[in-house]
Amino acid sequence: MLNIKTILLLLLFLSCSEKSDLIFNPDNGLFHSSLNFKGTDETLDIVTWNIEWYPKNDLTNTHISEIIDSLDVDIIALQEITDNVSFNELVNSLEGWSGYKSGGSSSDYQELAYIINTNKVEILSGPYTILNSYEYEFAYREPLVLECIYNNNHIVIINVHYKCCDGSESRRLAASNLLYNYINSNLDSEKVIVLGDFNDLLNDSGINIFEPFLNDDDYSFADYKIAISSNEYWSFPNWPSHLDHILITNELFSNVISTNTVLIDYSINGGFSTYDYYISDHRPVGIRLLLNP
Repeated sequence: MLNIKTILLLLLFLSCSEKSDLIFNPDNGLFHSSLNFKGTDETLDIVTWNIEWYPKNDLTNTHISEIIDSLDVDIIALQEITDNVSFNELVNSLEGWSGYKSGGSSSDYQELAYIINTNKVEILSGPYTILNSYEYEFAYREPLVLECIYNNNHIVIINVHYKCCDGSESRRLAASNLLYNYINSNLDSEKVIVLGDFNDLLNDSGINIFEPFLNDDDYSFADYKIAISSNEYWSFPNWPSHLDHILITNELFSNVISTNTVLIDYSINGGFSTYDYYISDHRPVGIRLLLNP
């Protein structure tokens, strides 16, 4: 006969297995249906993704790797990378990809990162941070810049993660002003994409921290229509709110094919609660660009 201790251990095991089965199906893996956003061979496909306190779970890397394979995009800008070892393991599990993280190998403070599919994108140099004298304004997460070549087009991508929460609007506005002035002074004729978790609403009726960009016709938020549409498509369902944005300069206006919040939770077993448990409280946001040589 089984003793009480053995029975309790079996119940614990079955409980853990039940949670895992919500997201992983032996026949279909992670997904029960196709994602609403996927890359194509003809376009440059870029995603921004806040992976909350990465990694949230022992199975986080397993599921993220499968999601990345399904996304089939070229560049992913990440926020909240808190574990160097796990990040390196993720990159090493992705054939043909390279990964870069801010903060060096010893920092585990919600760092910014990129993973890049080098089969289609040429990396000009390792990503570097800018505006390093303004740590406070950027919540000690200075913007991380990636310069790359795609189809003979020089692209500059700036990954950001602004300070969160009510009461920090002045810091976020200061960060926007600093970034706006930096781009105008240093990248005036470049194809620039600024993306990440801005922790604020594009259509805020109070202090709008995006005013420097919204008031200049040389800039456009590619996800603006998402921000003013149904909350079904917003990037942060828990609030709900739309906090993750993709800003482009006028050099790219005519190249945008589509911009979407990637509704991963709609396509995986277990829905958003399970996605939140294993992966993140933020959904990714992706942009598809057609850039001829």
